[in-house]
Amino acid sequence: MSTAEPESFWRASPWRDLGFPGREQAARFYAAGWWRKQTFTDDLTAAARKRPDHPAIVAYEGGQLARSLSYAELDALVSRFAAALTELGVRHGSVVVLYLPNRWQLSVLYLACNRIGAVVSPVIPSLGARELGQVLAYSQATICVTMSSYAGDDYAARLAEAAPASLKHRVVIGDTDQAGAIGFDTFFTSTPWEDRHPLAAVAPSGPDEPSLLIYTSGTTGLMKGVVHSQNTLYAAIRAESDPLGLGPGDVLCVPHYLAHMAGMYGCYMALMLGATNVIADPNTDMDLLLDLVASHRASYVYAAPAYALRMLEEQRRHPRNTASLRHFVTGSAPIAPELVTAVRDVFGIELRALWGMTETGCTTITRTDDPPGWAAHSDGSPVPWMDVRIAPDEESGDDGGQLLVRGASLCLGYLGQPDKYAECVDGDGWFSTGDLARDDGRGGIKIVGRRSDLITRANGQKVSTLEVESVLSTHPAVADVVLVGYPDPDVLGAEMVAAIVVPEGMPPTIAEVHAYLAEARMAETLWPDRLMFARELPRNSLGKVQRGELRERLEIAASRPR
Repeated sequence: MSTAEPESFWRASPWRDLGFPGREQAARFYAAGWWRKQTFTDDLTAAARKRPDHPAIVAYEGGQLARSLSYAELDALVSRFAAALTELGVRHGSVVVLYLPNRWQLSVLYLACNRIGAVVSPVIPSLGARELGQVLAYSQATICVTMSSYAGDDYAARLAEAAPASLKHRVVIGDTDQAGAIGFDTFFTSTPWEDRHPLAAVAPSGPDEPSLLIYTSGTTGLMKGVVHSQNTLYAAIRAESDPLGLGPGDVLCVPHYLAHMAGMYGCYMALMLGATNVIADPNTDMDLLLDLVASHRASYVYAAPAYALRMLEEQRRHPRNTASLRHFVTGSAPIAPELVTAVRDVFGIELRALWGMTETGCTTITRTDDPPGWAAHSDGSPVPWMDVRIAPDEESGDDGGQLLVRGASLCLGYLGQPDKYAECVDGDGWFSTGDLARDDGRGGIKIVGRRSDLITRANGQKVSTLEVESVLSTHPAVADVVLVGYPDPDVLGAEMVAAIVVPEGMPPTIAEVHAYLAEARMAETLWPDRLMFARELPRNSLGKVQRGELRERLEIAASRPR
């Protein structure tokens, strides 16, 4: 397949509306070394050959070591899982949804899909049946893999409830009595499908073909299916690994969902480097993460500010030997200056800040030659293969402008929503991020505001206000409603969610609102933390709700307990 002209398959499929790179652009990215002919499956083959016994994945479940895979073992399991997917009818371009927490099987399945040219679509387990059903329907997935249960919830039943008619197979890790479900351990792990389906004749994902479909909340009620090729993901990963000087001797720990873009870095960056990825369930007390840093001599940690704060609290309470830690990186939410100072005091290293989004991955990052404590003043400077521009913005005044980006890690588009993607990209290829930024004085950026209709929680998870509002507006006791972010009292710069309601008759309680959203199968992370009431919502001359005015009210108004 030509690097600039994807196979006719992609042009005749639901992927045809994506922004495949033009011949000149692709040639420029290749010539500069920003893209490559190799893929992540080539990285696996090379690592299995050069260092077969080196640990690739060390996985913990419930605080206990569940599985450790060398590169040779990982290579063998990828072949087996790829052949199992082939047995189930997965072909080039098929979508495989992985609705999984942090389990060792997830990384293997990523690569198995890459190995047979399937498009992998991860879904974080904190999303509910409503969001899962949307992903399965919009992507026309043929297979979904999930757990029998996780964190006390029946995920197999949730999948059975959400599955559209287009889904051919439900695969469950663990025991399940769901009719029609395929047991993962017996079918995938224990059966040598590679003997029946040799992969030598099966074409893997090409470097410029769609290989990753990852859904993200947006400023509309519809989740956006962001499509990446292996080369756009490769460029995004290098935006961290190159500036930090990571290599095969590094041990990575990312306490986020592996099904999220942040956690995916742990999987693919470790593989690209031939390094080790230590994974565990995301947790809030950070006990296990610090134990893993100490016992596995981890050298790299990425943690959103909320996780970083908890790590600091736990390390002060119960110090571990973290001398191996060379890189502590954070992003996804605002970074308080106190956090930068605390990381230096507690761990003895500089905190690195980055800015990125699902559509681009990491785009800017603070560097080793930046002044001490620079992460408190900057979200970093761009890597050579990404251009960044701050465009004037009337609403932000003198404190910044709209952040625009373009380059080698920009995604291929939004699956099934070409108009939405076209609204974000101008004729010169500049992608409007929706964030507001200013120049940091050293060639980088500082984020000064976020999309007005998207709220960022302390753990980095985004709340699409319009999606929640669209459901709450149907509540019989709600005449009008808007969601607004307000300062999180525990994490400086992060936000919590308030619902301002114009009631219809008797005002609802916060418990009734939560019950209504639960009945609508909306993920709990999207639920409002506070409920307030108004006679009417303030609107401008165009009818748009003036959220800024409501935010000011929140600072002085009393709240109802959740």
